[in-house]
Amino acid sequence: MAAKKKAAPKKAAAKKPAKKAAPKKAAAKKAAPKAGKMGGKGGRTTMRSSKGTKLYAVRTKDGKFKDIQTYKRAHAADMRQKSKSEEE
Repeated sequence: MAAKKKAAPKKAAAKKPAKKAAPKKAAAKKAAPKAGKMGGKGGRTTMRSSKGTKLYAVRTKDGKFKDIQTYKRAHAADMRQKSKSEEE
C-alpha cells in the first residue's frame, strides 16, 4: 500500500493591528448671510429627509435649527410674496 502524505499544518495568518480612526476635524462655521440676501431672512440650508424629500432648514445665529420646511412649501410661499420691484 502506498503511504498517504500528511498535509502540512497551516500557519495562522498574523493579524494586522487595527487602524485608529483619524481625529475628526472641527466643522467650519459658515458666515451669516448678509441682510440684502433673501430680504433679511435667515440663511436656509437644503437637505433631504429619510424619505428623500428635499427640505429647507433655517438656523439661528448659534447654528441650532429654528424651522424645517419642505422645499416645495417654502418655494410656494416665496412665489406668493411679491418683490419690491413688482409692487411698483
